Amino acid sequence: MSERSPRDTVYDPDDETILTTLQGESPAWRDVLALLPRVAVSELPVLLLGETGTGKELVARALHVLSARRRRAFVAHNCGATPDSLIESELFGHARGAFTGAVGERAGLFEGADQGTLFLDEIGDASPLLQMKLLRVLQEGEVRRVGDLRLRSVDVRIVAATHRPLDEASRVGGFRADLFYRLNAVCVRLPPLRERGRDVLHLARHFLAGAARRCGVAPPDVSPALETRLLRHAWPGNVRELANGCAYAVHVAQARGIVDVAHWPDALAVPAGATHGLHAETRALEERRVREALVRTRGNKSRAARALGLSRQGLLKKLRRYALAADGGIGAAGAGGFTDDGATIAGPASLDAVERAI
Repeated sequence: MSERSPRDTVYDPDDETILTTLQGESPAWRDVLALLPRVAVSELPVLLLGETGTGKELVARALHVLSARRRRAFVAHNCGATPDSLIESELFGHARGAFTGAVGERAGLFEGADQGTLFLDEIGDASPLLQMKLLRVLQEGEVRRVGDLRLRSVDVRIVAATHRPLDEASRVGGFRADLFYRLNAVCVRLPPLRERGRDVLHLARHFLAGAARRCGVAPPDVSPALETRLLRHAWPGNVRELANGCAYAVHVAQARGIVDVAHWPDALAVPAGATHGLHAETRALEERRVREALVRTRGNKSRAARALGLSRQGLLKKLRRYALAADGGIGAAGAGGFTDDGATIAGPASLDAVERAI
């Protein structure tokens, strides 16, 4: 029996549940979700930019599932994990006897991802040699196994990801400019968790439910005190940090019924201002001032903007930043709506509705 190709083992109809894991209702995250289907069908190379833990691989897998390549392989590779001595063999494969220990022929990552998607994680950590090798295969669409003379054509969709500013690195010589422009046909920026407002609560309940299911217990709720801490936390580790905290609360702290601050890892057990300094404290104060102005004006954006010394566009940016446009706790008569000099928007309002009212 012939050896199965990696591309034959990847697709599973259940993989499409990956789309349900892209949790979030904040305007910043909805912008990303609205973009993904159009990017997926474009077949263009994609560069995902985002801090560590923002879900870059999850989004890369979603792009694959939404594309015409979904029944072929999704192959992931960490560009900082392979030493230069193994780069060619890892990417392109090798022939039998190509070097000591090459007892049989082996296909590389590009062949494994043929007609599928190759996810190059942490492309900003790629060595100069790896950058050069990648550029050549992206230009030619062909690979040659180490120790072999035959060229093999490959059809691979590239999705790369990094937390580094590659545009700046390419300008100062830290990353090949020609490779950057090859990879940057479509750029998708993933917002950090601290800019996704109340998504943190939605995600926390999702992760807590998953952890509880694995423990065979009922999903716990989140206490009001913990909700406040979650909303105030700066989340340097982003969604990954949140997921780890939820798992800790259920599995280690054995929270049952309700999760409180005492069940969370120590990083969240102190006030955000004490841990993250002036920046987090200033953001918390700004959000509180915006909320208070909206309550005082019963959701009238024009009056709230004037009270805060902002333009309406400036207020809209802050509504987007703190996801207050979808906050059911602010608005006329407690209904979660916003008004704009007499125009009422039923709540909870979407960002699109807010924009239409301006």
